[in-house]
Amino acid sequence: MHIDEQLLTDCHVLGSLERASVLLHRNAAVGWLILVVDTAAIDWHQLDDDEHARVSAQVRALSRFVAGEFEADKLNVATLGNQVAQMHIHIIARHQNDPCWPRPVWGNLDESSDYSPTMIATLRDRLAGDLGLDPAGLA
Repeated sequence: MHIDEQLLTDCHVLGSLERASVLLHRNAAVGWLILVVDTAAIDWHQLDDDEHARVSAQVRALSRFVAGEFEADKLNVATLGNQVAQMHIHIIARHQNDPCWPRPVWGNLDESSDYSPTMIATLRDRLAGDLGLDPAGLA
């Protein structure tokens, strides 16, 4: 599967789920996963019923993972696509003490430190164990 260059610039590729790739946003100020769906559709209403059910289940599973892993006070789940048309869903752990609370992360989150290789490997392993993420490949 091809992943938009902007997403690859902004994120670490963690692995794949069924017909989707899971990315970790490089800005470690907030826990931020992105599900990139292997589909020609760019908006929710363009998914057929089976695709919608599969993607929705993946988003729910990733949401539970992000909420627990990053001890979120609130989750932001969004499909914007204003800069990257490829279908991708943001799952962002928010905390009342994060750098831009209560504003949205877009346009309000300053650059922060990146994740260490150890932290990335730990997240990848936990996703593999919890959700069956295939860390070896892309969707």
